[in-house]
Amino acid sequence: MLTQVKRARGRLAAVRTQVLSSSPEEVEQCIPALEEAIACLRASEPTPDLQAELKPALKKELIALRFELGVIRRLVQRSAEFYQGWAKVLAATAAGYTAMSYTATGDPVPLAAPGSLSVKG
Repeated sequence: MLTQVKRARGRLAAVRTQVLSSSPEEVEQCIPALEEAIACLRASEPTPDLQAELKPALKKELIALRFELGVIRRLVQRSAEFYQGWAKVLAATAAGYTAMSYTATGDPVPLAAPGSLSVKG
C-alpha cells in the first residue's frame, strides 16, 4: 500500500513539474501520468479495518500526496485563468478596440473562430 501511494505521489510530482514548464499542448500529455496515479491510488485503497492502523510513514505519504494534488489543481486553475485573460486581450485587439468590441459589462466580445468547409469529389 505504501509503495503504491509513493508511486502515485512520484507521478504527481512529475506532472507538477511538467505543468510548470509546459505549453497547453504539452500539459495534455500529463493525462497518462495522472491516470497512472489514479490507478495506483485505487490499488492502494485501505480496507476499513486497516484504516485504523495506518502507519506513520503512510500517513506522511498521504499528506504529501494531498499537497501535490492541491498544487497541481491550483496551477491548472491559474493557467486556465491566464489563457482566458489572453483570449480577452486578443478578442479586443482583433475587434479594433471599438465600442462595438465590448459587451455591456465591459468585457471584450468573444473571438469568433473562422469556419470553413472543404469538399472533394
